[in-house]
Amino acid sequence: MKIAPQQITDVDRPDLAETFVDSLALSTFDGAAARLTFCVLRMQEPEPGKPAQFKRYPVSRMVLTPDATVELFNRLNQMMGALQKLGLVKIEPGKPPQTVEQKPQ
Repeated sequence: MKIAPQQITDVDRPDLAETFVDSLALSTFDGAAARLTFCVLRMQEPEPGKPAQFKRYPVSRMVLTPDATVELFNRLNQMMGALQKLGLVKIEPGKPPQTVEQKPQ
């Protein structure tokens, strides 16, 4: 259902908890909804002489209507443009965006 922007009033919820995410485990679209599983990586107890091992834990699942998926896409594109202007990501046509390694100052 399309709702005109002037019909919507945003309401803040300061009590809403934030969730930290550092990876995306699963994303699917079944024709009716997009499903995203957001995760966090946690380092396991290090073992001498072995590379660090991590486990991925889901922390949130989001299900979006097609309209909300398009809105998310458009807003992420705006954010990617801002990140590119700041030199934090590199975007080349035909390639997925990459983060730019920041050198200590």
